[in-house]
Amino acid sequence: MINVAATVGKLRKMNAKKILLQVPDGLKPNVFDYFSRLSSEFNVIVSSEGFYGACDTGNMEVYKDVDCIVQLGHSEIPNINYPKPVIFEEYRNEKTVEIDPSVLEPLVSGGSRRVGLVASIQYMNEMQDVRRLLEDQGIEVRVGESDGRMRYAGQVLGCNFSSAHSVEADVDSFLVVSTGMFHAIGVQLSTSKDVFLLDLNDRTMRNIKGETDKFLRKRYGALYRARDARKFCVVVDTKVGQHRRKLADVLMNDVRKVGGEPVLLTTNEVNPMDYENMRCDAVIFTGCPRVPIDDHEKFTMPVMTPPEFQTIFGLKNPGRYIMDEIVAVDDLN
Repeated sequence: MINVAATVGKLRKMNAKKILLQVPDGLKPNVFDYFSRLSSEFNVIVSSEGFYGACDTGNMEVYKDVDCIVQLGHSEIPNINYPKPVIFEEYRNEKTVEIDPSVLEPLVSGGSRRVGLVASIQYMNEMQDVRRLLEDQGIEVRVGESDGRMRYAGQVLGCNFSSAHSVEADVDSFLVVSTGMFHAIGVQLSTSKDVFLLDLNDRTMRNIKGETDKFLRKRYGALYRARDARKFCVVVDTKVGQHRRKLADVLMNDVRKVGGEPVLLTTNEVNPMDYENMRCDAVIFTGCPRVPIDDHEKFTMPVMTPPEFQTIFGLKNPGRYIMDEIVAVDDLN
């Protein structure tokens, strides 16, 4: 539930007049209601563009024209220096999800006595319900502390799993409370422990090792073609929470070390056709890792995260796949 009345109170307090409203796809069916309630008192314009979360509050052209940004559905990333005031109105799952304790049986019977518990932002309330169910069955639950990238203990982002790292040495396995596979696979790739997904769509739980192995085979198959690349586009994302220019400079030198020819590019929205027109052989993307992982089939050339590039070309030898995690970003100024 979005508390629009609370948003109005915050806007009044900061004496804001011109507002940019960002609404995620899942809440867009309610956009007329949000707009009506806010525009009765403020000059509001709604962004029709998709956005990645609290790391993506619009570009500099947008900042110049508004007093405040209101973003629905996500929690603040504390260590980002936002160029303009941003009000984050979090969205939590509105439906009560009844979880049968028997669903947890694969975890209990598997011998896990100490479990690390994490969740995506929408399901932090359900995470606490699951914690009680586990503790009722005699399982010790650890909810890890997050770094400056996240607001809540136990929270995970698609680009940050610090809450899992912080308790990995103290648990037998992890349980991810979410929907879909992305966050769970991210936790599995970021830790050495077994990871179980409690999927709140169908209220089932399973070990995701098989899905993770399938992901890795597909990912390495896509990356293999990059070994013959010579012309590389090193891309810096200008989104406030994805801007890693210093890392891009390191990668420019890394490309030269392996005999490649790099070009440094900036972007706010990734368009695969741009890189086709440049005739580049491979793309190294320093912004959200979901772009190279989720959207790689849109590209005619390999598109890699920084650790994927460094591993494929032997600049690092971690012995396993390394998930690209964003801990901090560079200021846009």
